[in-house]
Amino acid sequence: MSPANKPILPRMHRIHQTISWLFLLLFVVLLFLPMAGKFSGMDTAIVVAEVKSEPLPPLTAHPASWGVFFDGLRRQYLDRHYGFRDLLISWNNYLDMFVLLSASPSSRVLVGKDKWLFLTTDSAGRNILLDAKYPNPLSETKLAILAKELERRRKWLAARGIRYLVVLTPNKNTIYPEKLPRSLQPEDPGRQLQELTGYLRTHTQVDLVDVTPTLLKHKKTEDVFFASDSHWNPNGAFAGYREILKSLRRDFPAIVPLRRKQFRTEFYRDCAGDLATMTGLADHFKEDRLWFVNMDWYKARGATYEGPMENWFLTMPQYSVTDDPALPRALVLHDSYWWEMLPFIAESFRQALYIWALPPTEHHFRRFDTALVERFKPDVVIEEFAERYVMLSARE
Repeated sequence: MSPANKPILPRMHRIHQTISWLFLLLFVVLLFLPMAGKFSGMDTAIVVAEVKSEPLPPLTAHPASWGVFFDGLRRQYLDRHYGFRDLLISWNNYLDMFVLLSASPSSRVLVGKDKWLFLTTDSAGRNILLDAKYPNPLSETKLAILAKELERRRKWLAARGIRYLVVLTPNKNTIYPEKLPRSLQPEDPGRQLQELTGYLRTHTQVDLVDVTPTLLKHKKTEDVFFASDSHWNPNGAFAGYREILKSLRRDFPAIVPLRRKQFRTEFYRDCAGDLATMTGLADHFKEDRLWFVNMDWYKARGATYEGPMENWFLTMPQYSVTDDPALPRALVLHDSYWWEMLPFIAESFRQALYIWALPPTEHHFRRFDTALVERFKPDVVIEEFAERYVMLSARE
């Protein structure tokens, strides 16, 4: 039989076997590549910012520790610590944002117009942008519970001669809805925040400062948020600071507001904000970071707070001192928005303690530590809430 007449099936079988072995080899290489990258040092230096996972429980000779160790390994550790993970995340985000031009609200970070980034979901598992696009009426029951709790805090403090001030800071998408993709732009931006503030002003005597209107005013002449970050920039923080001082000076007239002309503006070139870092694409979302520099000397200086912090939900204590006896002593419970405002408002207090106060769980309202208040003995307690956190307490 000539070669041309040989059966074709054996040749096809060998080709099929070769392809099968190649795919098997590729599967084995891909299976062990992350481990090899992790232990050989070939892993990428790309950083993806995210909530840190818990460390692995200790593995000892005692059999009881074995199950705990492998349960921790199975549940979270391997998901966060395999090789090339950050690189793969950045590749996936680059494909979505720059190749497919995807604007899926299911991603944690979404790119809008002019490369503005927006936080879509946070640790509580709710979608900030969809909530704003399709706002449901706030729960009357939860609004009443929230109002009652804030009023309870006000009365408790008032009985001790302490002023209480609640500050609300809006989401970035509330101030810049026009930077969102058209499909996610709300018809009535900030409607739920307006419902919340309206209810609190009607049903409580809490002194409430919502800085949203002043930010909307200032954005007409200058950016008040960073494009690659979820937080306001110094322009926005300074505008919010001036609004807060309007309320504080009613009881503490010795406070002298800083003026914009006291500062010169400087820029840190080619920086990336928290949202850019969360995508692993910090190099693709760089911007010049605005910075205010006081042309006069600051009176306030940082100091070490020596007091105890018994509760885990009170974190990152910072302490400032001016030693001006005419100024009030303040306790500030806040979230991440406060940091940009702190250099300005620290000038308003004789002494001030700033604490990042966490809620006990993702679905509960922030606790109020009366023992800390009694120990610190402030003249005023300020609670600052970002819209995306306080709003969770007003929804079903």
